[in-house]
Amino acid sequence: MIWTRLLALFSLAILVTSRAQEDDYANDDNIYELTPSNFDKVVHKSNYTTIVKFYAPWCGYCQQLKPTYKKLGKYIHDTAKYAVNVASVNCEKHKALCSQHQIRGFPTLMVFRPPKHKSGKQARAQNHANEVYQGERSVKSMTKFLTSRLKNYVTKFHNVKSQGIAQWFQDEKPNVLLITDANLISPLLKSIAIDFLERVNIGVITKLNLEPHIIEVDGTDVEIPAASKSTLFYFDKNNKKLVPYDKSDKLSDKEVISQWIIDKTKVQPIEGPLSKKEKKYYSKYRTGKRKVEHDEL
Repeated sequence: MIWTRLLALFSLAILVTSRAQEDDYANDDNIYELTPSNFDKVVHKSNYTTIVKFYAPWCGYCQQLKPTYKKLGKYIHDTAKYAVNVASVNCEKHKALCSQHQIRGFPTLMVFRPPKHKSGKQARAQNHANEVYQGERSVKSMTKFLTSRLKNYVTKFHNVKSQGIAQWFQDEKPNVLLITDANLISPLLKSIAIDFLERVNIGVITKLNLEPHIIEVDGTDVEIPAASKSTLFYFDKNNKKLVPYDKSDKLSDKEVISQWIIDKTKVQPIEGPLSKKEKKYYSKYRTGKRKVEHDEL
């Protein structure tokens, strides 16, 4: 009888030890399972915002959050493809990494925000600022919080007559312009601007123009076409005309829009699903195939 109990306790100890070594998200296509060797590369060497779940496999609250966190990763990386990384750290395996970030309880959700990129200057190595997420642990609430932490590199004009539009078109970099009736810049447009940062200018006019409008760019009249609904344009500098997006009636698929920008500008993004960085480092974490409707620009 004693031997039977000892054997049961020994088996339980092996099970607990085994679970402590397992990574909850090692096989998840949308969540980075971070280690000391890749933490900086994923979190700090990117213009993306990152949410990290610091957890212990034996923690009951961590397991309760797991399904929601997996849904968050699926939405951010596979559906919306926002400029946000969803990641996790197994604190049983990487105690020093968790201690470095002063983790006192499980699960702790920490959001890392990149520094503002300074145009025309060599970016200095600088770690992202961090804050503990204290909000509701739902996909909707976490997504809202994360997208509010996206850096904005979209140039905003109130209407087609706003000052500065002509000068913006004269910049040597390619220009992509959205005309919309939405006053707020969408997370999707911000994410596209982050992906093409310093390579393509992304702008938005936040009031639809029902009549064409003429502006002068480098001494040539350029027509901004009438737009009765949200419309995306590429500015063809050689022919001095705005070319409308023609891949879909909806402006909701970041990957299709990004490919259209690549085709028109002949410029590759520095980050995102179509970048070299994605193929070299991140592709194994973003391989979901399911297509779901999501927000438009």
